[in-house]
Amino acid sequence: MTEVIANGVDSKGGSLRKGSDPLAQTVRGKMQNRRQKLNYQINKEMRMRAGAENLFKAATNKKLKEQVALELSFVNSNLQLLKEELEELNSDVEAYQTDSLTTSVPMIPLGLKETKDVDLNIPFKDFILEHYSEDQETYEKEIKNLMALRQAMRTPKRNEEGLDLLYEYYNQLYFVENRFFPTDRHLGIYFHWYDSLTGVPSTQKTVAFEKGSVLFNIAALYTQLGAKQDRSQKEGIEKAIDNFQRAAGAFRYLTDNFSHAPSMDMSNAVLNMLIYLMLAQVQESVFEKKMIGGDRKSVV
Repeated sequence: MTEVIANGVDSKGGSLRKGSDPLAQTVRGKMQNRRQKLNYQINKEMRMRAGAENLFKAATNKKLKEQVALELSFVNSNLQLLKEELEELNSDVEAYQTDSLTTSVPMIPLGLKETKDVDLNIPFKDFILEHYSEDQETYEKEIKNLMALRQAMRTPKRNEEGLDLLYEYYNQLYFVENRFFPTDRHLGIYFHWYDSLTGVPSTQKTVAFEKGSVLFNIAALYTQLGAKQDRSQKEGIEKAIDNFQRAAGAFRYLTDNFSHAPSMDMSNAVLNMLIYLMLAQVQESVFEKKMIGGDRKSVV
């Protein structure tokens, strides 16, 4: 089972892979932190709404029903305001654009999906002992490295290093799924992810949901890298084209292999829309490249 964990560890057994500083005061960092807080607030309000709805159904006293109905209206109002704030945050594309003074059409990037911590230590150790009949403590360092890798990929840097981090964790999930997630047994591990567009939380026990969510973030990071390229230069345009094409490819792979995800942002309808959006941004970049090169006849 040693291939389950990559060899990216330091001399003390800690992971060499690091995410970006979640407290970094960059504009994009602030936006992602705000998105995370909104996701948690939306989750809290949804739990409150579910509780109020259950109480309203169970209540027999008319006065109590009126009080619960009033509370439910307040919760629904707060939830709507939070969703509108998240929608406004997601529509802010300026923070992801290049700093070039040359005017160009702003490209549309996507925010990353947020996720909660997952404790793999006890479930994995128990499974190693019961299923493989091996000393569970032997793999303590490897399990910690995997958890450190997952923690790091929650806040990837907005560059190639961040993509490498996401890809590394995504590839590790292939081995994890084969070793620790048999179809006839559940280890009590749940993966929590928030919809990148609405902030609504979703929970599943399958690794497929985890893989799909990480792949979505890979595609989203490609959109951010494509949007920040300096498209006043040919090289920047080519990089933008490459990133948007890779984003479209990742979204296409999601539609073909992860079509049963519970969150709206990973539904077929939304993913197909994102594919066409990325391809449209590719076409816009191709148009800009031809205009820079003076090839106006082929454009016409």
